[in-house]
Amino acid sequence: MLKQISGLMITVLFAVNLSGCAATISGSVKDDTTVTDASKELQQTEKDVQAYKGPKLRVGVVNFQNKTPSRVMGIGESAADILGTILQKTSRFIVVPTQDLQSVLEQQKFGASGLVNPDTAAKMGQILGLNALVTGAITAYSEAEEGKDFVLYQQKEQIARVTVDYRVVDTTTGVQIMADSGAGIYRKTTSQVAGMGSKSTYDTDLRDGALRDALTKAMINMMKQLGTRKWAGRIAHAKGDQIFINAGQKSGINTGDKLQVYRPGEEIIDPVTKIKLGVTETKIGELVITRNDMGDNNDLSLASPSSGRGFQVGDIVKLKED
Repeated sequence: MLKQISGLMITVLFAVNLSGCAATISGSVKDDTTVTDASKELQQTEKDVQAYKGPKLRVGVVNFQNKTPSRVMGIGESAADILGTILQKTSRFIVVPTQDLQSVLEQQKFGASGLVNPDTAAKMGQILGLNALVTGAITAYSEAEEGKDFVLYQQKEQIARVTVDYRVVDTTTGVQIMADSGAGIYRKTTSQVAGMGSKSTYDTDLRDGALRDALTKAMINMMKQLGTRKWAGRIAHAKGDQIFINAGQKSGINTGDKLQVYRPGEEIIDPVTKIKLGVTETKIGELVITRNDMGDNNDLSLASPSSGRGFQVGDIVKLKED
């Protein structure tokens, strides 16, 4: 009888030891249910806006301002990187690297990250050839831990929650297209047996998982606003009949495309709110794309005038609809 009990105890201890060596961790970002559901909705939204077949919009994302009371390290930069990746994956946009935007902000002394106003956005649009600029702030971030303790088994769940405020500015006109806020949540479960296995400690998966959830949801709203927005570019250089456009093959510009050229004029300001509503535009002629594969990354086009004259750097060009 004693031998049987001893054998049973050895078997149990052996099993416990094996279980403790193999920690179970679930809840990776790609498998989190909240993120997965939001991603599916985003994919459906993408399909809904596929009717527009024009050139891709060039979008920039500035580092988000960190307004969290706890000042979580790197959260603003992570938000910009994650949103940029989500934008790029939609295949509807060309995303200008965040470091390029930050460099322009510093060189032009436009202001700190997360504090870009519509006028600044319009100037950045001219410098970098942007169609839209996304900026915002992380206003709340928290982590909580819940656990269950049994005789030989422990399970803990870490939960991260984040709140994001964001806005999108049309850099051609300097008008704010949309402003909204969203919340994200991410869960990570760890377990251990008889004091062995994984333990709940802080890691960036929690922060980035919550951010990815919030920003994927935000992207659904952005796609509805930006997805069907018509492309507009700028004249980057003009010399005689050689007109260079700041978009090419990479952006979806094709040889033979016809462009209408507009000269930007005075700002239109709401008399009550004093908010900029847009700018006046005067049509001055039309162009035809003769080459679309110029520049270091095939994103520069050469056009020749079909009507009009006196084209200047900074003039707005729009795809002519048949």
